[in-house]
Amino acid sequence: MYQFFLVCFLVGVILTVVSFILGHLFEIFGIDGLDFDLHFFGIDLFLPMSPLVYLLFLVVFGGMGMILINMHMGLSILFISIVSFLIAALIAYFVYHFIIKPLKKAQNTSAADKEELIGIRAAVSETIPANSYGEIKYLIHGNSYVAPAKATTEVEIKAGSNVVICWIKDYVFYVASIDI
Repeated sequence: MYQFFLVCFLVGVILTVVSFILGHLFEIFGIDGLDFDLHFFGIDLFLPMSPLVYLLFLVVFGGMGMILINMHMGLSILFISIVSFLIAALIAYFVYHFIIKPLKKAQNTSAADKEELIGIRAAVSETIPANSYGEIKYLIHGNSYVAPAKATTEVEIKAGSNVVICWIKDYVFYVASIDI
């Protein structure tokens, strides 16, 4: 039974590390939106919690099982499995409800969609040379952000000028001057 708990623990740790590394690689290369739906025989399946919470459960379940087997050799395997399951479920529940859910809620309220940024006024913080890049500063949802910017026309836009965001491509904000 020790091998079963060890496999649960190692699978959870390995998949967590792989998920972490791939997540950061995808972010570096700008690959977004790799969400997927599960469909089997015409039935839509969904996961009520984040897959990382399930991996956390697996790690804690395997780890607690190994600890209890090593510390208390006289306990029954059924008792060790139940205690490990309950502790893992409790920890996964608390992590999901008190860490992951609030963080997702905070992320969803502060981040703006690309479409929401189109038409927003901004100020040029670093001069945007003709056919080159500068920097703009804009305000949305009460938060101030800076972003790389390029002019939509082949003219220089001086720092301090007011602009409007026309479109966003490859994380570069294309802007037009609204100063007369």
